[in-house]
Amino acid sequence: MILYYLKTAIKSIWNNKRFSAINIIGFAFGISICMAISLFLIKEYSYDRYHENADQIVRLTDTKNNSSSIDYRIKDVLQNRYSEIENACIVQRVDRPVEIQSENKGFYLDDIMSVDNNFFDVFSIPFVSGNSLNPLANINSAITTESTSRKLFGTANPIGKEILVDGRTVVTITGVIKDFPENSSITAALLVNAENENFKFSKWIGNSNDLSTYRWPFRVYLQLNKNVEPNTLLSKINAQPEWLKPYGEEVGFLKLKDIYLHDTTTGSSSKRGNAGLLRLLTIVAAIILALAVINYINLSVAQQNKRNKVTGIKKTIGATRGNILIHFLFESILVTALAFVVGIILVWLGLPVYQSVFNTQLSINALFQFPNFIYLIGFVFLIGAVSGCGPSLTLSGVNPVHILSGSTAVSGKRNYVRSSLTVFQFATSIILIFSVIIVVRQIQYVKHKNPGFAEEQLLRLDIPDIQEKDISKALALIDELHKSPYLGGISVTNGVPGRIRMSMGTNMENTDKNTSIKCLMADTTFLETFDINVIKGRNLQPGDYGNVCMINEAAYKYFEFDNLENKRINNYNPNGFEIIGVINDFQFNSLHSAIEPICIMFTPRYMPTTINIRLAENGVTAGMDFIQKTWQDVLPGYPVNYEFYDAWFDSMYRAEERFAQSIGLFALLAIVISCIGIWGLAIFSSERRTKEIGVRKVNGARISEVMTMLNKDYIRWVAVGFIIATPIAWYTMNKWLESFAYKTTLSWWIFALAGLLALGIALLTVSFQSWKAATKNPVESLRYE
Repeated sequence: MILYYLKTAIKSIWNNKRFSAINIIGFAFGISICMAISLFLIKEYSYDRYHENADQIVRLTDTKNNSSSIDYRIKDVLQNRYSEIENACIVQRVDRPVEIQSENKGFYLDDIMSVDNNFFDVFSIPFVSGNSLNPLANINSAITTESTSRKLFGTANPIGKEILVDGRTVVTITGVIKDFPENSSITAALLVNAENENFKFSKWIGNSNDLSTYRWPFRVYLQLNKNVEPNTLLSKINAQPEWLKPYGEEVGFLKLKDIYLHDTTTGSSSKRGNAGLLRLLTIVAAIILALAVINYINLSVAQQNKRNKVTGIKKTIGATRGNILIHFLFESILVTALAFVVGIILVWLGLPVYQSVFNTQLSINALFQFPNFIYLIGFVFLIGAVSGCGPSLTLSGVNPVHILSGSTAVSGKRNYVRSSLTVFQFATSIILIFSVIIVVRQIQYVKHKNPGFAEEQLLRLDIPDIQEKDISKALALIDELHKSPYLGGISVTNGVPGRIRMSMGTNMENTDKNTSIKCLMADTTFLETFDINVIKGRNLQPGDYGNVCMINEAAYKYFEFDNLENKRINNYNPNGFEIIGVINDFQFNSLHSAIEPICIMFTPRYMPTTINIRLAENGVTAGMDFIQKTWQDVLPGYPVNYEFYDAWFDSMYRAEERFAQSIGLFALLAIVISCIGIWGLAIFSSERRTKEIGVRKVNGARISEVMTMLNKDYIRWVAVGFIIATPIAWYTMNKWLESFAYKTTLSWWIFALAGLLALGIALLTVSFQSWKAATKNPVESLRYE
């Protein structure tokens, strides 16, 4: 019996080749997109699950400050106090490129991580060589990954070799580990010993005159005993806050498996995904699949008149409604299975495009691994059954007496269902078009918004940590750069817009607004080089250097100052820093965040990290050549690393650009699927009304009138879809824009443009078929009927 249903389904598909091809192509597009999105979802949801103890690992958070940065000393306090904690480790990742010197060659490494020995027990870290039981044998030990080992030492055995880190600490390679997998939120190229004071890379200064207020923020990971309920332990810890002081007041747990997608804390150096994007892509996949299913339902029901006669004859000779129902379901599942095969081919062909859009490596093999392949087979049968259910019930319920007597009218209820489904397609297309426009506008807005300083032709030249014997050379480099006529201004700083590395307590007198504030150490040419204006107070004067600072507008508002008289930040300097001026707000983070308070301290008491260079308007090429040549002449053993500020700030929005690419791609594919279905309906509509068109033309109807008659339904459907789509699109994109502190506006003309584009796409899709029907010889049409 199954073979019979299979044969009749194949015969039916063959006899309706054109509509079957439309259905298979539409389904194939939809299924291929869903499979591509599924590959990405599988990859994203697999993060950190490969660790043997993944279910037992949590990261400590400071709930009061919503931060993952906590003084490392809290680890021992908790581990010694609570037996529920089996093990614990500390991790600190450097947030800047670190200079490495190996065998008289200089390199920059972006991923250096400071850890303790427990790190290798808490996490599953496979060793290639070295002592895995005691990897960091002493404070000057280091562990390298395979790829970093090849970069530093080629094919030679790295064990026992020495490298210079940050220009000041010689470490010995004592182990080699495999590269961290791509689905790890923790990544590193080189791991150094956190017990070495030089590898506590960041600190927070409460009061520079009181060492007890110094904090060294790390990420603290706890491995809980099996069967320990994290929330129960957390309640137990927070019930005794005195044990946390002075390192914290209240802590939280973030499960390792949740870090990649659900970490909202500050101070986290882990790789982060975008849970919102995954939810959106899941919705997009469902919508695209729904569009393909709607196409199938619409086209199947649209062919009712053509297929009613066969159904009527089958019922007359004894076929039950159940037999007819099973026949149509078999046909639907077979179409879905064929589309599934074509879809796999489309995914394979389009994999490079999807990898570029998602910015990650994808493997189609993931779909055929257990249990994903079982889900995939079930998915094919489910979609086939859902797609065929509506048409099967409709087509199997015909009355053979009515059909064989010549009655072929399609009920108004069925027309209403088909119209509703088509309206859904247009509404979806309008929402996607509107979303693409808004995302592109927002990206352009943030990339071109005035950052508060002149970023054009402004170069950031990173200064590596110089060995003591080479400090004089570094000073000579700065002097040499001042000699070039192609360099308009030079400022040496610790921290720059986009990378502020220091913060400290304000410790001001007679105020309850004291807080931790971002600090940038600068020389006297900083304001001029960056073209930042003093808007309140006074500018620098002789004798100020080393004793004064300025704050931005955001800080002035936060402290609720009426004036700057007797205002002083009492930190870092024995006598503090007098606040002499207020500068205009400038962007030192991405536009996702509002501008925060910041302090510019004009002092020579800092280790410079950056030379900021304003290149002359017509001397960019010559200036860059001069910089590189001077660097190689003065500091030949150190790598040069630079970037223009405008390019650097643009790079902060690469995630949004990829988001725009993905939304644009899937919007285009969704519209293509909708167009396939609309084109099929246009073919059906023109064929069904062949006689009517012939009669109208014989009676003098013009081609334009016939085309208007055939197209007016689509115009009406687009109008209804526009009304439905507008509030949904507005709400959706308004919620997305909430993630930006500075955002574009949702103007009325964007809604109108989206509607007009949807109307234009619909008319372009159906007009050619309408024109063919309208220009057909009416004699042939009537003879055909």
